[in-house]
Amino acid sequence: MKTTRIAAGGIAAAVIASTVLAAATSAQADTAPQEKDVVSTGSDILQTAFNFVADGYGALPGYNTAGNRWRFINIDSSGDAQGRTAFTDPRLLTTITGNGTVGENGVKYIKQSDVKVLNPAIALRAGQPLVVRPSGGGGGGRDAIINDYVDGDGIGNWIDVGRSPDPVDASGQTNQNKAQDQLGTKLYSVQFGTDRQVMATAAETNAPESLSAETVKKIYKGEIRTWNQIPGNESGSTETIIPLTLPNDAGMWNTFLAGVRAANGLTATTWTDADARSNPNSFNVQQNDPTAITALPPSQQKNAIVPFPRSRAAVVNSGYYTVAADGADQTNPYNGTREYTKSFTRDGKTLGNHRIAASASGIKLLAASSSSTGASAPYGQNFALWAIFRQSDLDSTVPWQPGSTLNWVRTLFYNPGGDAVPFVRTPAGKALVEAAGQVPTYRVFGTDNQEIDVE
Repeated sequence: MKTTRIAAGGIAAAVIASTVLAAATSAQADTAPQEKDVVSTGSDILQTAFNFVADGYGALPGYNTAGNRWRFINIDSSGDAQGRTAFTDPRLLTTITGNGTVGENGVKYIKQSDVKVLNPAIALRAGQPLVVRPSGGGGGGRDAIINDYVDGDGIGNWIDVGRSPDPVDASGQTNQNKAQDQLGTKLYSVQFGTDRQVMATAAETNAPESLSAETVKKIYKGEIRTWNQIPGNESGSTETIIPLTLPNDAGMWNTFLAGVRAANGLTATTWTDADARSNPNSFNVQQNDPTAITALPPSQQKNAIVPFPRSRAAVVNSGYYTVAADGADQTNPYNGTREYTKSFTRDGKTLGNHRIAASASGIKLLAASSSSTGASAPYGQNFALWAIFRQSDLDSTVPWQPGSTLNWVRTLFYNPGGDAVPFVRTPAGKALVEAAGQVPTYRVFGTDNQEIDVE
């Protein structure tokens, strides 16, 4: 009989509960990390799984649940733990009153061009100067590690793990070589989960049941502009399709571009960012947020589509996120229903006034269970939960936890040649990945960007 051991310094007993999403345990992501804590930054779509792995979820224990001396601290990508970008306080902006032609008559509106994204600060190490919160799988994950070298005044080495949906290098060795030049070491990557991006519509939509990857390409290019122009949907609505786009620094936008290219046999030069923004009816929205659709006017909701990750819809529907309201009987922006109450109750406990659980019931994921690829298949693009770290940390002989013989990489992510299983590969770690709406998947890639056999 083969026995699986949990990494030394990890959870003493892996309590495996149902992976059905349960009541949330608040992640301590904004606690200023101590010197030997392990710090992770990066992608907002991956942060829920990393938060669960760090701090647990409901009855599922995370690594920190056991009360180890040094912790795994996962820094959320934005000031909102729900992964939403912070914006300028609207009370400080000039308003415009609608006249019935532009907006609703007598209603005050804010000019979109006046709204600015804020960059909330964070302490990546206790007692150190604040920095702009690292965000995004590229800039805030992989690149944050590469650029996190010790400079002349000794500041640096704050980030240990980059979380990213993208590999270190899609091709070549550009980032590996940059890491070697700046850090004196190259990078390893561990994938411990898989997610999938599909197309989302409103719950009540003019869209057909699925959109092929070729059709999605033509819609975003502007070659298909109404529903009845879609092949096989000639009897569909004649209304105009609204293809929602994402900011060009959004990880899920890069995933979308890569997915359309892969399915249609295109390259970065034959399908560009500009191509994907060619439809004159498209406009930018915040990534991974159901309200990108549900907050639109009803006439636009039913015609909108947007790339959306399966895991975010699952987590939103679990009740993990909450929505604030100013009072009773208001409209839930996630699904358009009037369901706010004056107090928010969960599991029989009143947790505060003017809160309800968020919901993704206002949107629908097209072909969410499909795993097919190709131009004629429903659009979908798998992406990984990458944990990116330095080879020097893997090779370190310094134990992480008191009484352990393992460093933090071997404790949490990858322990080549050792009997102890890293936490993300234990049953407890896999259950937490599933609770975040993703599929446990374990792969390791070395400094040459080639996969290492771990079986």
